[in-house]
Amino acid sequence: MATYGTTFRRLRVGKNMTLKELADEQVSIGFLSKFETDQSKISVGRLMHLLDKMHVTADEYFFAQHDGYDNPQIPERWSEMSVSNAVGELGSSFYYAAGLANRGRWEELVQWRKKLIADAKLTPTMSHWLDVDFVQLLLAQHRQEDVHPFVQRAITYLKQIDEWSIYELIVFNVFLSGMAVTDVQQLAQAAKRKLTSQSQLSEMARMHRGFLFTNFSYFMNVAHFDLAERMLEQMRDLHHQQTQQQMTGDFGMLILWCQGWLTYRNDDKQRGQAEMKDSLTVMRLCEETSLWQLYSAFSDQIWQTDDDHLLHHSRLMA
Repeated sequence: MATYGTTFRRLRVGKNMTLKELADEQVSIGFLSKFETDQSKISVGRLMHLLDKMHVTADEYFFAQHDGYDNPQIPERWSEMSVSNAVGELGSSFYYAAGLANRGRWEELVQWRKKLIADAKLTPTMSHWLDVDFVQLLLAQHRQEDVHPFVQRAITYLKQIDEWSIYELIVFNVFLSGMAVTDVQQLAQAAKRKLTSQSQLSEMARMHRGFLFTNFSYFMNVAHFDLAERMLEQMRDLHHQQTQQQMTGDFGMLILWCQGWLTYRNDDKQRGQAEMKDSLTVMRLCEETSLWQLYSAFSDQIWQTDDDHLLHHSRLMA
């Protein structure tokens, strides 16, 4: 893992800023030089002050500092890098593979797997092998084969990381649908700590909403309705706690839809279907066309089968 000082220097150079430009009444040029070369420690307050001057968020800094997974794709220049850019950069291979699977382009996914295996053999990093495992997971789900061999590396990796970065959140999210309930419950605590500690960041708030929904879908898939209810309660709590800037209407609509899904499976099919239809009506009336189309399709699938696990719903939402 990189040191705090070397990470700071890399971000400063990426911003094209000199020590002189950063130095002020709180930190001298000499102090900054010693900090970057690991000859001096820095207080949290001073560090946050300097990051603010560089227009770098705390999450971006610790994301760059935490490179224990040996990902060679961490950008050298952060002038245009935000948390959302980081999510796209780190999750690009996962999202591309999921996109092929969601569209039923299985032959292309097989070809993509061959490329990823070649890349992993050439540069055997953890991130490259996890890219391969995710494609294997998607293909195994499609063929209704055992998926557990393809999630073990992700589970082992996540359990050995003390402080999660955005990358770990993405890994957990995309591999969750193949994990055992006990592993999900254990790893969810680490994910929750990360999401809660960075709740002031709008992008992290969005990830928190997605994290809770993905977990809700997972527990619905494996018919753990009591755990799904807990996730739904956390979704409601998060929605009530969020600021006006963070709050989104589509999340409220999604909560209504999830309540209908839970009612449909756990209590009363007729009432649950009516609740799901009501939420779809709200989406349509609010002109959330893409959301309405997506959840109309999901609703039809749910009403046509008694086994939600066959839907791989949490994988679709990864």
